[in-house]
Amino acid sequence: LKADKEYQFKVDDEENEHQLSLRTASIGAGAKDELHVVEAEALDYEGNPVKVVLASLKMSVQPTVSLGGFEITPPVVLRLKCGSGPVYVSGQHLVALEEEPESDDEEDDAKIVNTSAKRPASGGGAKPPQKKAKLSEDEDDDEDEDEDDDDEDDLEDDEEEVKTPMKKPVREAAGKNMQKAKQNGKDSKPSTPASKSKTPDSKKDKSLTPKTPKVPLSLEEIKAKMQASVDKGATLPKLEPKFANYVKNCFRTEDQKVIQALWQWRQTL
Repeated sequence: LKADKEYQFKVDDEENEHQLSLRTASIGAGAKDELHVVEAEALDYEGNPVKVVLASLKMSVQPTVSLGGFEITPPVVLRLKCGSGPVYVSGQHLVALEEEPESDDEEDDAKIVNTSAKRPASGGGAKPPQKKAKLSEDEDDDEDEDEDDDDEDDLEDDEEEVKTPMKKPVREAAGKNMQKAKQNGKDSKPSTPASKSKTPDSKKDKSLTPKTPKVPLSLEEIKAKMQASVDKGATLPKLEPKFANYVKNCFRTEDQKVIQALWQWRQTL
């Protein structure tokens, strides 16, 4: 900024909310040791111009000052009300993009997921026979393996008869004990599917638990949240269509009576 030159900040985008957040104001190198007063001009809620002094600077006393994120809605004009400059003002251009409402396709997808999770419950009774069939096949395989093991044991017994005939009674007794143990193991196997068949039901019960729906905010709660945002320095949309979209996206309400009541309350601010 210089004495005979001002800076204008304008935005042509009317669909989104824009803010100019000012951070610091400092005197440039080569400036005179005199008082420099930085002034900002903007519009209030009713569209009337308002002038505000941002900072008073002097090279020997206070060459720089922090504005702490002072936010102004464009259009904004910055000028040197006093002093020859140069004075530099730094800040950020903030843009608040509108959130897109959730599409109907996403809701349909959620319904499809819920229905697909519920379908296995009706056909749950048909699964245990398949497991029993698999278990019977496994038992047949185990019997074949046991017969092969018995044949191998017999061959080993024949070889040992040639070498050590005195050990034969011990091997035969051991083979009979092994067969009895295997037979006992076969009889006890069918009892295991009962415990296995219970696990899918427990998982299905967990997947079928309904989610608690979100309760929409009341009119007074939405007003309180908007008032808190205004107290922090935020600005609400000035046009009714933008304000309606702001309420729908930020507070998830589609009630036209609530939106109209909020718009009438917004005009009183």
